[in-house]
Amino acid sequence: MNLLEGILMNKDMLREIIDEMDVKNLSEYGKNQLAILTENLLQEIMGKERYEYLLENKKDKGNGSYKRNLHTSLGKLELDVPRVRSGEFRSNVLPDKYQRHDSSLEELILTLLINGDSKKDIISKLKSMNVSFNEKTYDELLKNLNEKYNDFISCELNEDYFFIYIDAYICKIKDKDKKVKTASVYSVIGIDKNAKKSVLGFYPIFGKENKSTWMSIFQDLINRGMKKVLLFICDDFAGISNVIKAYFPYSDIQKCVVHLSRNIYKNMDKSDAKFVNKKLNEIKYSCDSFDKGLTIFQKDIIDNFKSKYPTYTDYLNSRKEEFLNFLKFPDSIRKYIYSTNPVESLNSSFEKMRHKKGEFFQSTQTLNVAFYITIKKLNFIEGKIVPNIKNKLYDLNQLFNIKFLNFE
Repeated sequence: MNLLEGILMNKDMLREIIDEMDVKNLSEYGKNQLAILTENLLQEIMGKERYEYLLENKKDKGNGSYKRNLHTSLGKLELDVPRVRSGEFRSNVLPDKYQRHDSSLEELILTLLINGDSKKDIISKLKSMNVSFNEKTYDELLKNLNEKYNDFISCELNEDYFFIYIDAYICKIKDKDKKVKTASVYSVIGIDKNAKKSVLGFYPIFGKENKSTWMSIFQDLINRGMKKVLLFICDDFAGISNVIKAYFPYSDIQKCVVHLSRNIYKNMDKSDAKFVNKKLNEIKYSCDSFDKGLTIFQKDIIDNFKSKYPTYTDYLNSRKEEFLNFLKFPDSIRKYIYSTNPVESLNSSFEKMRHKKGEFFQSTQTLNVAFYITIKKLNFIEGKIVPNIKNKLYDLNQLFNIKFLNFE
């Protein structure tokens, strides 16, 4: 089987190939050659599709073709689209009816938006690539994207979740008055009872992280359907535990152990901090139960250093259970729940985007675009299975049922 025959058998392959291409780094000659190849492949695929259609629909007949331009990141493709007398046949490789661009072009435009390019700059760059793209089409694309974004952030949630990760990312955003201001981007990631990890909430708010905003976020999650959460994973932002307990009183809270490890070095002498972190690693990797970990934390860390660091050990003592709740879960999934890494990884994606075009996002809308593209690429819209958690669904469901036995 040659390459063409293989692609004819899998119509989605061509789209995947084009989407993965680093078109921006191709020479003009390379783009032209690739465009010609793409045109030929599309023609062959559409011809094959009509042939198969006519085999299944004996009464219908071929009826020549019509001209259609398709705008892509390779430039404008000129196609002869095959048709039939009844008008019932339509190639599956074409975009939706009346749409004159493909997903690779939309992706390019959104990338330019993320980079802070204005409407004028984007249209100018597309024209330099021989893509006929006017302001009306641009506005339609942006409107469509905003609709998808708004649908996503307001969609109905599941009632039950095993784990919810929350965090606030601090950045700079230009407001409506073109002033660059500090903003907090509150993110929520959940792992549901099918072991699917997905983004549940995204809230860019001007100002520093605060409890009142977290309260409104939890209320939004509840309004959208969330009822029961086995464990919240978060950093130790002041008052966050009280906020969680006010809205989800049955849930346990896990404070990020990675943040704790860094915090220890800030509050203890180097040698003492090294000893405490060694004990913390012993608890993380060697303890077979929550009670055993709690005993080591109390005896070797709190009691051992309370005379030297009375204020800091009081702080540790008040939060010791929240630092060790991950020990209540099976060994194979503990590494997924003792830190806020999943949501911080999402935040780092925004940081990379922000650095591409200065030290701030051009607008809240630009940030929303960046967010939507990021979670789409990470497959965080429909949800991504976490295998180790899926392997422990029985154990987790048992823990969940015990926790919410008296839930009303």
